[in-house]
Amino acid sequence: MPSAKAQFHKLHSRQYGEFRYAYPVLSRRSGGVSIGVNVNLDKLCNFDCPYCQVDRKIPGPPQHIDLERLREEVEALLESVDENGVCRLPLFDALPEADKKLRDVALSGDGEPTMIPEFDAVCSILHEVQAGLAQNIFRLVLISNATLFDRPKVKAGIASLLSGGGEVWAKLDAGTEAWYQKVNISRVSLDKIESNLILLGSWAPFKIQTCFCRIHEAGWNENEVNNYLNRLERVRASGAKILEVQLYTLARRPADISVTAVEGDFLLSMREKISAMGMDAKVYGGAD
Repeated sequence: MPSAKAQFHKLHSRQYGEFRYAYPVLSRRSGGVSIGVNVNLDKLCNFDCPYCQVDRKIPGPPQHIDLERLREEVEALLESVDENGVCRLPLFDALPEADKKLRDVALSGDGEPTMIPEFDAVCSILHEVQAGLAQNIFRLVLISNATLFDRPKVKAGIASLLSGGGEVWAKLDAGTEAWYQKVNISRVSLDKIESNLILLGSWAPFKIQTCFCRIHEAGWNENEVNNYLNRLERVRASGAKILEVQLYTLARRPADISVTAVEGDFLLSMREKISAMGMDAKVYGGAD
């Protein structure tokens, strides 16, 4: 029978009560509780990843971010966190104390957060909320596909997050343009993703996140693996400080049922290859 922890990892709902933007989840990659901030209720994204949970065949509603409500919802969830950093929401009652620790407040959700016009304002609000607490019990995290890191307002927003000890988790899901267009499907080229990672690395350390999967049983052959490792090396060789490479596969049902998970042995082999290049790499059980 699956443990309570394993069941929470599979749920990962972005709906919490009457809240519009903020939602609490148990996150593998965070290592505990994460308060997500979904700023893409309209499902706006410049990727169309077939492994994504979000069904983009059903459009989201038009949106204008209510910044004050967003702040209030995040603050309301933070009120459930005690002086030891443990989240006391009834939702997590079945979990051990260590697993209920709040680790981060993460900009993520149903699309690409850097695409919204209010991105820098949202980042400023999250920084203000964090700075207003008596103790810094969590980090701010941006989970992004790395397509827009060269935009001034995006850079300003990232700077706000980092000023409080935050992190950027940036996506790199492929080594070749051909596989990238199967697994991410975007008008932004893979070379642009690589150059944006190099740009980000010129002024901020970051983590790389890679979701490995198969589509109609096709997936990562030797050529794809080698090209992926070469891209990682070029980013690292540019002087970028890569804090960690997060390696994971599917944990929940994707919108496209032709997409399936890769084996754990493959993830472990990728970790060994990346570690041999002198970079920290960690395998996580599934996609967050």
